[in-house]
Amino acid sequence: MTDGTVYSGSHWQRYATGDTDEAHAYIRRAFFDVNVRFSGESRDGAGLRTITTSLADIGVTRLHYSARTQVGTAPNGDLTITHLMTGRFTIARAKDEYRLRPGDVVLMLPDQPQEAEFDDVDSFTTRLSRALLEEVAHAQTGISGADLRFDSSRPISAALGRHWTQTVSHLTRSVLADPALMANPLVAANTRHLLAATTLAVFPNTAHATALRAAGEVTPLALRRAVAYVDDHADQPITVEQVAAAAGVRPRALQLAFRRHHDTTPMRYARQVRLERAHRDLQAADPTTGATVTMIARRWGFTHPGRFSTDYRAAYGCSPSHTLRT
Repeated sequence: MTDGTVYSGSHWQRYATGDTDEAHAYIRRAFFDVNVRFSGESRDGAGLRTITTSLADIGVTRLHYSARTQVGTAPNGDLTITHLMTGRFTIARAKDEYRLRPGDVVLMLPDQPQEAEFDDVDSFTTRLSRALLEEVAHAQTGISGADLRFDSSRPISAALGRHWTQTVSHLTRSVLADPALMANPLVAANTRHLLAATTLAVFPNTAHATALRAAGEVTPLALRRAVAYVDDHADQPITVEQVAAAAGVRPRALQLAFRRHHDTTPMRYARQVRLERAHRDLQAADPTTGATVTMIARRWGFTHPGRFSTDYRAAYGCSPSHTLRT
């Protein structure tokens, strides 16, 4: 193995080293600060191999590290979530010890030091910026960034842990492996916000306990302004906060108003608008010129062909390919 070697592609970067000190330095740079207590030797020394795909302030890394190592973590604000494929991984804080089994996921707490021990691990590790999580938490619940704290390294339930791994697997295969999709602003924004929202749903945090208050009434005129903003900007990445600002109301009040009057959320409404735009494009497109369902779906931010087809059929009573052909 070559020490400290970096290989880069158009949308990925590989790293490999057999030097223990270089491996620890990489972990500090890429994930979280660590104070190494013990590092055993494997046949390959550190035996660190990684491949990372990054999108703005998120990154997903497939990591294999063969040396047995004990570390203390130092909080740095960002969140790191590991899905253990094989190997041994234990995380502890005070008397709370979490021994992972293959398939389990763990959150390295950003606000508190922890003790970790790992040995011959193969994992998917996702890093998200604190700023992104605060933005999404505030849009969903109205909680301030300073009040957002995570309470446990364990998922709320095994089912939610599986939901995390399925979400990362889908995004890795369908978005992060495709440079064209990563360059699409709609897809990139949806990917970042989906990962942040999934993190908030899967792991215990103070946003779950935040009292959800209406923060004022939303007038019919303000609601119409919000709808018009979504209609006019459906081809661009938009957030709940942007829609609320355009309507002149607070994000949480807008969420409640959409549920009360439209039986949906602002972002689900935006998805409905984009589905309608895709429908129009399919009706107008000529397949003999090379237009495809996938091409049109991606233009409007739909990256999962099966899900797009299901949603389309539910809305229009036929498959998108049928619409394109007729």
